[in-house]
Amino acid sequence: MKLMILRPGALGDTLMLLPSLLALPVRTEVTFVGRQPGLEFMRPHVKSAMDMERHGWHRLFMDSHDAIRLPVSGADLTVAFFHDEDGVISRNLQSVLPKGSVFVFPSLPPREEPIHVAYYIALCLKKSGLPVDPENALNEIKQGVDRRGGPGKTFRNKMVFHPGSGSRKKNHSGDFWLDLLGFAKKDSRLGRLESIILLGPAEKNLVAFLGNSPLTSDSRILFCPDKEVLLPLLGETAVYIGHDSGVTHLSAMGGTPTIALFRKTDPTKWAPLGPYVDIINGRKTNREVIERTLAAARKFLEFFHHEVHGSNTKCNDIT
Repeated sequence: MKLMILRPGALGDTLMLLPSLLALPVRTEVTFVGRQPGLEFMRPHVKSAMDMERHGWHRLFMDSHDAIRLPVSGADLTVAFFHDEDGVISRNLQSVLPKGSVFVFPSLPPREEPIHVAYYIALCLKKSGLPVDPENALNEIKQGVDRRGGPGKTFRNKMVFHPGSGSRKKNHSGDFWLDLLGFAKKDSRLGRLESIILLGPAEKNLVAFLGNSPLTSDSRILFCPDKEVLLPLLGETAVYIGHDSGVTHLSAMGGTPTIALFRKTDPTKWAPLGPYVDIINGRKTNREVIERTLAAARKFLEFFHHEVHGSNTKCNDIT
C-alpha cells in the first residue's frame, strides 16, 4: 500500500506520529509531508519525506474551483491532520488523488477528551482502515525506538539541561535552571557528570544570561545543534531534564533517561513516551520542584547502577 500522511507541526507534535509509523506493516510505503525540524527525524522511518513549506504545498489551502496541482504522484490512502471545517483541504486532496481514499482529521483530540495525542493519531489511522492497534503502538514505543541496548549497557557520562520549549508559558525561569544546575553540581553523584546546557532558537535570549553565570563556567552550552550532533549527545546522556518540548520527546523515545517538567500543558495528552521517563508536574517555580527533579535524577542513576551490577531493581520502581 502507498500511504501519504500529512502532519505539519513542531518537533514534538511531529514525533507523536512515530508510534503509529512503527506499528504499520513493513510493506507499507509511507510518504510523510511535514515541517522542519521534525521532518528530518522522520526520514529514517518513511520511504520519502516532503517539506510542506516548499514545492507548492500552499495550494492545498486554496479555495478554488480550478483544479490544483500538488507535488504528489499518487497514493492509495491519504491521511491528513488539519483543521478543515469548510472541507477545502479534503476536496483539494481528493481532486489531486482521485483514485485513492482521503481522510482529514483534526490535528489534536478534543480538548475535553483525556487521551494521549499519540494514541489519538493511532486511532485516526485505524479509522482510516490501517491495521494499527493504538494500545499496542503506545506500549511498543514505551520500550524505546532503539532497543539494542539500554542506558545501563552504554557509557553515559553527561547530564543535559534543556531550559526551553516552543512556548514560554511552559517554561520555568532562567533563575530556576541556574539553581537546578547549581544544586546538581553540588550533589555527590550528579556532580560527577559533565553538564550540557542545550538551547534552541526559542531560548536565544538565555545564551548570554546562562553563559555569563559563574554556575555555568564548567558547563558546555550548545545552541541549535543539528541532528548529527543532537542524537549522539542524547546517546551519551545519563540524565536529561527538560520542559514539555520536542527535544524532550525525542530524548524519551530514544531511550535516554528523561525527566520532563510540566507547568501549563497536560501530561495526560503530552507525556513523553519511552522506557525511562519521569514526570515532574508543578506550576510553581520553587525549591520543591528542584528537589523533586534532583531526586528523580538520582533514582535514574541508582537504577542503572544496580542494572549493571545485577540488582533485581525494576524500572517501574522509579517512574
